[in-house]
Amino acid sequence: MSIRARLIWLVVAVITPALAFALFATYSVYKAQSYQIDQGMYEAARGVALAVERELERYGAIVTTLAASPTLVQGDLRTFHERLQQTIQPIGTGVTIFDPNGIPLADSDYPYGTPLPMPPSLPGFEHYPLLAVSPLFRDPLTRVHSVAVHRPVMRDGRIIYYLTMRFPLARIGALLEAQELPEQWLGAVLDQTYTIVARTRDPDRHVGEAAGADFVAGLRASPDREGKLTSVTRDDQPVVTFFSRAEGSGWTALIAIPRADLLASVLSPIGTACLGILFVLALAIGLAVALGRTITRPLTQLDQAAGALARGEVFEPPQTGIDETDRTAQVLAKASVTIHRSSQEMSERVQEAVAQAERSHRALLQGQKLEALGNLTAGISHEFNNLLQSMTVGLHLAEMLSSNPRAKRAIETCQRSAQRATRLTRHLMTFSRSRTGDIEQVDLRELILSMRELLTGALPNNVVLELLLPDGAWPTALDPVQCELAILNLAINARDAMPEGGPLTITLHSVVLEHGNSPNLPAGAYLCVTVADTGCGMSKEIQARAFEPFFTTKAIGEGTGLGLAQVYGFAHQSNGAVSLDSEVGKGSRITLLLPRIEHQGQAANPVQEAPPRNKRTARVLLVDDDADVREVVVSMLEELGYQVDEAPDADTALTRLADEAQPAIDVLLSDIVMPGRLDGVGLAQEAQRFYPGLRVILATGYTERIAAEHGFRVLAKPFTSQTLAEALLDALESDARLHPAVPRY
Repeated sequence: MSIRARLIWLVVAVITPALAFALFATYSVYKAQSYQIDQGMYEAARGVALAVERELERYGAIVTTLAASPTLVQGDLRTFHERLQQTIQPIGTGVTIFDPNGIPLADSDYPYGTPLPMPPSLPGFEHYPLLAVSPLFRDPLTRVHSVAVHRPVMRDGRIIYYLTMRFPLARIGALLEAQELPEQWLGAVLDQTYTIVARTRDPDRHVGEAAGADFVAGLRASPDREGKLTSVTRDDQPVVTFFSRAEGSGWTALIAIPRADLLASVLSPIGTACLGILFVLALAIGLAVALGRTITRPLTQLDQAAGALARGEVFEPPQTGIDETDRTAQVLAKASVTIHRSSQEMSERVQEAVAQAERSHRALLQGQKLEALGNLTAGISHEFNNLLQSMTVGLHLAEMLSSNPRAKRAIETCQRSAQRATRLTRHLMTFSRSRTGDIEQVDLRELILSMRELLTGALPNNVVLELLLPDGAWPTALDPVQCELAILNLAINARDAMPEGGPLTITLHSVVLEHGNSPNLPAGAYLCVTVADTGCGMSKEIQARAFEPFFTTKAIGEGTGLGLAQVYGFAHQSNGAVSLDSEVGKGSRITLLLPRIEHQGQAANPVQEAPPRNKRTARVLLVDDDADVREVVVSMLEELGYQVDEAPDADTALTRLADEAQPAIDVLLSDIVMPGRLDGVGLAQEAQRFYPGLRVILATGYTERIAAEHGFRVLAKPFTSQTLAEALLDALESDARLHPAVPRY
């Protein structure tokens, strides 16, 4: 076998594993992308099914309310008919009253006493003893496709009438259109008989038609609530149809995407990777060919020289460019040694090329990992708060249970780290509008110094940050996160005013206002934070409107007009003020005036006293979907002397509240963000509706405002054991008497 052939096999041996790995990675990306797209389509179909179910439930609630009318229950059909016609009903709806045999007695679309036709296509009432939704039918009066909701009217435990409300399908179609599906996609809704109720394309043509027999057979053969089928639309387009069934009504939501579009969506991310693989493969082959030529050419010359020598010819030794082969041509006795050295050099070069390719590949994989990590950080706040919650309470428990001084110092160090992580998470949540602020005593100088890195990262290289912050204590009371956001907004505003760059100066000084110095501020000591730039400045007209929400002089898409409005709101919420001094061409100076307070040292955390005797017997129901959080909080509650029951979701909690065989619950402590039918706020409302004496405390890592607006006590995650103990004592000492929760019907 020639040297050229051996080089080719060497290249094949090097490239084949890398190529196999690249193909495997490409297949993995294909599978992951296919799964992700399927999940997105399931989510879209599920959303349509949920919206349709809610719409049907809305009409069902109307029918239930009408069926409970005392006038109708007492049998006064004429009075009920008159009140029904006086009531403003949704457009296109109509109400019919049937006797138990299904004979129409009165209809809101006809005068009372008028003989009524039997509505076609309505099911027999004996099959619907409770609230039910009918299949699609054509209204005999309006000739419009409609759907009816049935409800029996009961008196003394027996059915005296059936109440039916029919309504058109325009609202169902609007719900489907609201999904804003791409033009090539098809959305549809089928009733329980698989008749088309709504359709995004040609609804007037196809609504009321039955779905294809093959497609219906596929739906019936699937036992799952949602899934996908391959089918062909009525305009002969091959599609993949994702469906989701509404459990209450039996209707089905469909979203169909052309097979070609679906395949393109799956394959598009793989195209770049394939091009990269082909490029690397071509480069490797080219390098191998070039390297092979540098080796085979000298050997060919050497072979020619040896042939000439064998023939006894007199020749000049060829200049091959390789010392070894030159010496071999001159001294044939050393030919074997020279060839060996040449082979060794070639092997080292190939190994170096392979090592370089592996390093490049590892760098590519690392870049892909970093990109995936960046995508994952979007939803980390809630889970991170749960982790911090477990750590915070667990560390406190460890501190309480440990008597070793060295262990206590280590625990305190961990607690400080957890507190720093908590502050960082709250920074992120505040910037994303996920958390309301807390007023704290802070040193304004230290707060601004801690922002240096954040401010530097927000400024380009041509803007120089200068901090003029005198030494000493600068105490004030404010929400530190909102303050940082205000200073950052001022810095960004100054940056945008200096496109050519320049100094951005933040100055801190104090001032004492006398009576009458400021019409909006009381007399006293104030801290002043001034952010100054040398930018374009503002005219008098712009200054007059600078703090108005949504007012901006920037181009569309470059500003929201909320930066200075946030600064203005923060200043006034902190019992301070903000002033603006600007001149066109000379820059702007914006000053925040914040009340100065007497400096107080950081108070040590008070020792949590044991709850009073009557509180020790209180029973707490802890509801959280995170098992780790439940475990540490249960331990802390038991350490505080409380009796604890736990539940992983709202339904389990409601079952425990209703269990009369177990001790009554005094306090419901629940997370707000939970999977399932009800979140924490819904659970609290449901629990207090049936158990008005129940105290409720809600914990959340998102905004506390949602729960507070409903009148519930709120704990911001991660909370400490001290905060938890105070909240429980406050709840138990509230106006509600400490007694077993009594159901309210």
